[in-house]
Amino acid sequence: MEFVLNLIWAIVSIGLGFYTLLFGRKVLWATLGIMALIATARLLAVFVAGVDSGRQLIELEAWDLVGIAFAAGALGVILGKFKQGIAVSVIGFIAGADIILWFYEISSHLIIVVARLSEQIALGIGLLSLLFGGLIGLWLVRKYRDEILIIVTMLVGVQLIQDGFRLDSKSSLTAIIIITLALVGVLVQYADYLREMESKAPLIGSQQADSTLAFFQSLEIDEE
Repeated sequence: MEFVLNLIWAIVSIGLGFYTLLFGRKVLWATLGIMALIATARLLAVFVAGVDSGRQLIELEAWDLVGIAFAAGALGVILGKFKQGIAVSVIGFIAGADIILWFYEISSHLIIVVARLSEQIALGIGLLSLLFGGLIGLWLVRKYRDEILIIVTMLVGVQLIQDGFRLDSKSSLTAIIIITLALVGVLVQYADYLREMESKAPLIGSQQADSTLAFFQSLEIDEE
């Protein structure tokens, strides 16, 4: 049973990874759903189950936590479908918080052992750090919307593909594969973004010309 579940997880991870890597900026509902699922699973894995990744929740058969993660993903899909403006902000918040969570996983041992702080204090530091990282991500995505979305969806896509194939993070071959995938994702999505900007340019130009014409016409009317 565990083998079947791991196989399904791998196939889904790889498929969603390539989809997010190449089209994540344009398909916000899918991006937010995937990010909400991953971030919630990782959050529950680290702070509740005491493991390193969301995938281990399946191995532990923690189906209640898995259900919560999928419910968060479903809410993300619904929000992305009907409230895209809010969805962009949530994506930025989740991305910032998830990056901080990754740093917390690395540094939590140092916080508890080296700094000799209790687990409760370390947990409080971690939660405050998540909030700070989320707010930074929120600010960035509101200021540089499309550029940040391209970077975030690239990172999510690469992470899913790496997890699906179970690539060894210490391998030089894995590093080459990840860098290649990241470059492909950024180039494909940025090229698509530039095409969108070029298609909108004539419309913006015509609107500016219309407003300029209306301005001069108003001046002529005033002179009369």
